[in-house]
Amino acid sequence: MLNAVSHGAAQQAGAEYGEGFVQFRLSGERIHLDVDTLNEQMKIQGASRLRHSMRPDEAVGLIFNWDNVVANTRELQRRAWRRVAKAEGLPLPAMERPQLYGVRPERAVTDVLMWTRDWKRAQELAWLVATEYARLLLELAEPLDGVEDWLQLMAKTRVPCALVTSMDRFTTDQLLDKLGLRQFFTCLVTADDDMETISQRYLSAAIKLGRPPNQCVVFAACPTSITAAHNCTMKAVAILGTHKAFNLKNADLTCANMRELTVYNLRRLFANRGAEHMDLNKKVIGQQPPKRRITNATFDE
Repeated sequence: MLNAVSHGAAQQAGAEYGEGFVQFRLSGERIHLDVDTLNEQMKIQGASRLRHSMRPDEAVGLIFNWDNVVANTRELQRRAWRRVAKAEGLPLPAMERPQLYGVRPERAVTDVLMWTRDWKRAQELAWLVATEYARLLLELAEPLDGVEDWLQLMAKTRVPCALVTSMDRFTTDQLLDKLGLRQFFTCLVTADDDMETISQRYLSAAIKLGRPPNQCVVFAACPTSITAAHNCTMKAVAILGTHKAFNLKNADLTCANMRELTVYNLRRLFANRGAEHMDLNKKVIGQQPPKRRITNATFDE
């Protein structure tokens, strides 16, 4: 839960310079799976391709961040810090510092709030904050406006969904059962999966969904997550809240809440595939093929 208190923001976006996974086969062969390799190996083929041509919405995989996308965790984090400060008799700054939620709790105690320079005491305070935050989650956590309706719509259109969180699997299952959202998520990527970067979490979610990364859409609320999604060749939908719109301008789509979204918005995200920046295009090498010219054209009346 310590990582959950800081939104996991201390992690890097990842997926730069071919970052990915390493696969070990029974023969002892070691295969490096980066983003391009996963896109090639997980390309939908055969009967599934025919099915997706008739039902294009099913070809897409949705990846949801837990923090400030499914639930408003920023307010619960704020309450946890305030309660610990009051219980321990420690001061909080009059103006809230955004850095408080962007680093690990121990660093927030020592470098942001300046409560102590003793690392052992900082770990104790961080654990108190994490414990209070976990209790508040189980008691007060509620889905954001439009989340449940959007998930129900995705279930009707048979679009698989995954949840990415920095919490452990047991706590995540408890929260989803409490909120009544567990049946909407095909798979979960939690702290138990031991991923190093945000991009690795997204790639792991794509593998569990059975969709190539370039067929996935990430719902995020912070610029780092949007960068990680684009590094994985995924589309990014930004949810306003903890960050202003100008901080989320790199997203493919920005909305105030999921109530504003429709299935048509998902289709438009992939409307220009093949003609976007960095997409591979076919080019004729050598002599151009002759162009056929129509000299005589007749029209039947």
